[in-house]
Amino acid sequence: MYKLSAFLAIILFASSNICAQLNVYYLSVGQGDSEYIELPSGGNVLIDGGPSGEPVYKFLKDKGVTKIDHVVLTHPHSDHYRGLKKVFTNFDVKNFYDTKAENVDAQGDNNLRELAAAEPECSTHFPEPGTELDWDSKVTVKVLNSCYETVQMHDNDENNNCSMVIRLYYNGTGLLFMGDAEAAVEDTIARQFKSGLRSYALKVSHHGSRYSSTEKFLARVQPKVAIISVGVNNIYGHPHMETLTRLRAAGAHIFYTTSGIQTLNIPAPKRGVEPVLAGPVIYNPEATMRPEFESMIYTPPANENLEALEQLKTLTITETQ
Repeated sequence: MYKLSAFLAIILFASSNICAQLNVYYLSVGQGDSEYIELPSGGNVLIDGGPSGEPVYKFLKDKGVTKIDHVVLTHPHSDHYRGLKKVFTNFDVKNFYDTKAENVDAQGDNNLRELAAAEPECSTHFPEPGTELDWDSKVTVKVLNSCYETVQMHDNDENNNCSMVIRLYYNGTGLLFMGDAEAAVEDTIARQFKSGLRSYALKVSHHGSRYSSTEKFLARVQPKVAIISVGVNNIYGHPHMETLTRLRAAGAHIFYTTSGIQTLNIPAPKRGVEPVLAGPVIYNPEATMRPEFESMIYTPPANENLEALEQLKTLTITETQ
């Protein structure tokens, strides 16, 4: 009986640790953006939905998701909002986070906002920069940039710079999600938040465009890994070589969604141990890129963080497409 009790206690402890992890899935949606987050206390977040509803819909259905606690639209460009339409029509959404940026050259963003307004028991929020979002008592979530007052625009750069920029902090680890914010926004938040930008993982802005990820900004963030959400052979030439060079010079290992979903796992803090960076791992490191970018692909040595990698394979679901 004692052995059975001890075994059950071990199982329960292991299960609680799994639940207390923070998992981020950088989804493979082509030339667009979408990230799914499993919070330590059991909640979930979807940031953007990519240019088509099918990849995000399939991912969520395969994981057995029926409810999404927090859906974020970083800014009203179709490669970020279009996939969210299928999310609102097929899943129970509790909170919608939006800017008040009006893309006057598109109707799809308004259609999405109509779906959000019609969603039963769904609250819409327009957070200001500096706002801390109450997503999980164990995770600090701060909005660093957002157009929270109504603004109409035609210009793509203006629209990009309305991107809602969000930083999560858990177990000594920062995670920065940049939307499509460009250098002007990077400069502003670097001045405002200074060392508060430092993050282990950077979701690179604007699919690796040369107009983002400046040296000054990267010096503030000091990313260990940089994830670029991008489509193979896209018409924009993303990611640009200048950006990849700056990321590597900053010491970041670069990962791409072209090879499939990239998964980042941050373990739960250990009892009696100060929260430190003790094994966040990003999986699916290999990518298929244009030949000129092959030298930029990060492939970890066989012995690098092997224990954490094996744990990730056991504790998380990693899918490739």
